[in-house]
Amino acid sequence: MSDKAAAELIGTAILLFTIQVSVEQNAALAPLAIGGILVAIVFAGGPISGAHFNPAVSFAIAFRGGISVPEMITYWAAQLIGAIVGSLCGGIVTSSYATVSIGADATLTQALLAEAVFTFILCFVILCVATNPKVENNHYYGLSIGLVVVAGAISVGGISGGAFNPAVALGLTITSGMSKLFYALLVSAANLVGGIVAVGCFRVVLPSEFEAGGTVGETAPLRGYL
Repeated sequence: MSDKAAAELIGTAILLFTIQVSVEQNAALAPLAIGGILVAIVFAGGPISGAHFNPAVSFAIAFRGGISVPEMITYWAAQLIGAIVGSLCGGIVTSSYATVSIGADATLTQALLAEAVFTFILCFVILCVATNPKVENNHYYGLSIGLVVVAGAISVGGISGGAFNPAVALGLTITSGMSKLFYALLVSAANLVGGIVAVGCFRVVLPSEFEAGGTVGETAPLRGYL
């Protein structure tokens, strides 16, 4: 296993462990715990793998031209394995297993739209703060990414479950005995759609990055990102 894949596996495992434990122990403060740990692991893993920890992010980066399709698939495999390991460890600690589910008063359309929109916001922010040469060497990229997840979990967590990440949806589902598998697959698809839309919007606001001879968006803070 490459160092990048190992970093993605470990980081995703840490993220899922935190999600599993925080949701089961103190759901009200879970968004802060999840966003906080995401800030930390993004700063930790950024120089190694780019700290995607999310198949939708890897998909957006590949669609943007930053990584190859084989690299993306390797990242996806590492992220899914890490998600299962982290979620399993969290479940052992709490003696219970969370899963992603639709809110009691929400429809499937509302839930999937919420997932697509906040995954779009997450991927768009990542593209702008971590792959934009105009903000190269910035020191706020990790905080920006973590704050999006906090905002999303607080805003629509009660509607969609607040995954914004196929590894989260699938990791929690697999360790809970395949509970709500169909919904997790739909959430994963919505997350990928959000990632594609983010790349399209990024192209609109920074067209020079897609012109012939332009950069591929590598930035110093996340040199391993692309």
